[in-house]
Order: sequence, then structure tokens, then C-alpha cells
Amino acid sequence: MPDNPYKYYDTYDLEDYLKNFLEIDQKTKGVSTYSNLGFGLLGYTIAKVYGKSYQDLLQQYIFSKYKMNNSFLNADLIDEKLVNGLDEKGKVTANWDLSAMESAGKWVDDDDMREAMAEKGLGTPATRAAIIEGLLAEKYMVREARELIPTAKAFQLMTLLRGLDVSELTQPDLTGTWEHKLSLIEQGKLDRNTFMQEIAQMTQRIVKRAKEFNSDTIPGDYVTLKTPCPHCGKAVKENYRRFACESCGFTISKTPGGRAFEYDEAETLLKDKTIGPLQGFRSKMGRPFAAIIKLSEIPKDDADYPNAGFKLEFDFGNSQDDDTEVIDFTGREALGACPKCSGAIYEDGMRYVCEHNTGPTKTCDFKTGKVVLQQEISAEQIKKLLVEGKTDLLTNFKSNRTGRGFKAYLALDAGGKIGFEFEAKAPAKKRVGDKDESKSDPKPKRASRSKAKAEE
Repeated sequence: MPDNPYKYYDTYDLEDYLKNFLEIDQKTKGVSTYSNLGFGLLGYTIAKVYGKSYQDLLQQYIFSKYKMNNSFLNADLIDEKLVNGLDEKGKVTANWDLSAMESAGKWVDDDDMREAMAEKGLGTPATRAAIIEGLLAEKYMVREARELIPTAKAFQLMTLLRGLDVSELTQPDLTGTWEHKLSLIEQGKLDRNTFMQEIAQMTQRIVKRAKEFNSDTIPGDYVTLKTPCPHCGKAVKENYRRFACESCGFTISKTPGGRAFEYDEAETLLKDKTIGPLQGFRSKMGRPFAAIIKLSEIPKDDADYPNAGFKLEFDFGNSQDDDTEVIDFTGREALGACPKCSGAIYEDGMRYVCEHNTGPTKTCDFKTGKVVLQQEISAEQIKKLLVEGKTDLLTNFKSNRTGRGFKAYLALDAGGKIGFEFEAKAPAKKRVGDKDESKSDPKPKRASRSKAKAEE
């Protein structure tokens, strides 16, 4: 993966080069080589002559003319058609854009450090890929289609490093400093041993502070929640990792399932003892899931949660009691008639379920989740599905296989099963240069052999 030296090369740079630096050798040497500059200059000249962009000219005279429907200068125009790459285990992997790491020097304030990083950035192409692989393996980032998303663990680490006063590990300035000093060593202006001694001292300082780390004493901009403790009524305060009561043993994680609580969500959970469904949780395999979070009451003498009163739990609405006890839906609103048995459909936990799909003598199997492929399905949409046979167009589905988003309707088939129904695509617009096949002369039909023999 070579670096792209023309990433920030624009028309101004080209014109400046042509006017002030280009030297033309009139002598013919008999050997020609490919030149990025020559190709760019040719495209620039053609665009000037025709008064159109080079991309529009390619589309008009080449791509459209020869029906090259998947050829574009801008890859974003065909993002959904691009084939996914595979890793060494045969699993789909995203095409990474490492340009931010290449140009990390742009975020360095010191001129000397920026100059030292200008040609190197953060590491080499090989080490940049290895860095990203490491961040993924340690769950500091997750891959979603073509994007890399930082996790709650990553933000927690940044808070820790700043709290330990080792913020240099969070900024590209450290690499800039090292590259600058290596440059000075090359010039004979700095002693190598002095440089290595500085690195050893910094490493010792970081290790010492890490060993002295106490998870409850990391400084930060923490809050005291407005809602009191559900167990004793005293104040609940935030620390580095948790929300904890200042008086009793009540405490909950700030990042259950790798998802950080917003403050208003934590307030709602303490007040109502349940919240959700919430999205953005991650399994140990890194897969996203949605769930309801609830506070379950526990005995005061619980050994695992001493004097806590409540503990945090995920509620997926898949209780084993469904197979042994009939759920009592008394007082709940029926959303509509079941398309399979005409029973009533109710909201229950993380799902919508038929009243006849609970208990040991269940006679129906109709149910659907409140979240389908990361798309939340509201009660209003379920009502519309049961009455009209399909929902509105829902726009936030995300494929488990590719990670790409898509739009679809949820629709009922003749057997009452729910499936996807996709929006009809509008006919493609004709591009300049496309032939109108309806107006072209029809091709003469070949006579069949039997007819040709009859005419002989």
C-alpha cells in the first residue's frame, strides 16, 4: 500500500508547477515512460478545451458510449456495488482508509515536528495496518462496513491516560517529537544515547503511574446524578468506571455491554428501574445487539452485591417462563389481530408476541422483535403491519453480513410470516451519449431453416 504523493495536489499546484518549475527537454530520447503528471496534465488540458470536468468527459465519451456502467472516477458513487475483501480467515473485511494516519502531521502544532512528520505520518503502511488490527483485536474499535468506530473502551482509555497525566500518548506530537529528534541525530546535532535515555525515562514514568492507578481516584469531570439511589435514597455519584451510591453498596457499570450510558439514560434507569430497548451494545464477539436494561431487586445479604438492593441486568424478553407459564396480558393494549391465528398481539419485553404463543400449551408461533437488524420497530409500525400487511419504508436496517445499511418494508406473506419488501427502483436516467434503442433501426430477423426451405 504505497503512500499517495498526490493526495493534496490540486489545480493551483499544477499551474504553479507548469509556470515556474517545468523544464521541457526538446531532445527525443526514443524511450517513453508513464507519468502521473503527464496524465494529469492531459486531463487538465482536455477539460479546459471542452469547458467540462474530466469526469464528465469520461462519462460522456467513454463510459456511456461503451456501456461501462460500473466505471467511475469517484468510487463513492458505486460503494454498494464494491466487492468486500476477505481476511486470512475468509471473513469479510472493510477496505481501510489509512489517510488520516498518513497526514497525522497536520495536527501537530510545532513547525519542526510537522516538517519531520511530513513524509512519514504515523508509521509505515504496514505498521498502520498492524496498529488497526491491534485496536480491533483489543476491542478499542469495531468495524462497520467501511468505517472503524471507537468503542466505549477507547474513550475510557483516553480518560485514564489524561487522568494519569500521560496525555502525550493520546496525541501525534509524540511521534513528531521522536521523528524530529531522529532527524537531528542524522544531522549529528543530537546524541543517540541521550535520545534513548529520554525514552527510557518516559517509559519508567508511565509504568510507575500505571502501577499506582486506583480506579476510583482517576481525576475527571464527573457528575452527581439528580435521581437518588433506589436502595437508600442517598446521592449517586459518577467515578471512572461506575455510578455508585455514596452511602450504601448500590453501584452499576457506566458501560454495560460496551455501551456508555448517557446521563439522562442513567437518570431514567434509577427512576423507573428499566429503560429501553437501547441499541449499541456489543457481544464478546463484537456483534451489535439491542436490549432492555433493568434493575432487579436482590436480597440485602446477597454475597455478590452486599447492601446493594438492586443489580443491573439485560432483558431480552426471552424468558424461560414462556414455556412453563402463560403470560397475563391483562391491562395491556392489544396492537392488532395475529395474522396466523387471529389472537391478540401484545408488546412484551424486546418483542411483539401473540397471546397464544406463551405457556406449555402454546398454539401459535407468531412473534417479532422490537429491533430487527438494528432497526427499531415501533408499536405504531406493528399496528400498520397487522392492518395493512406492511410497514412504512424503514431506513435504518443494517446487514449482519456486510454491515451496510439498507431500506425496506416489513411485510406479511400469505402464511403470516414477516419478511422484507424492497422499494421499487426508479428506471436509470439516460446519460449523455446513450443511444435510444427504441429509435434505432430494428435488426432483421433471421428466417428459420424450415421457412427458408419452403420458400426454395
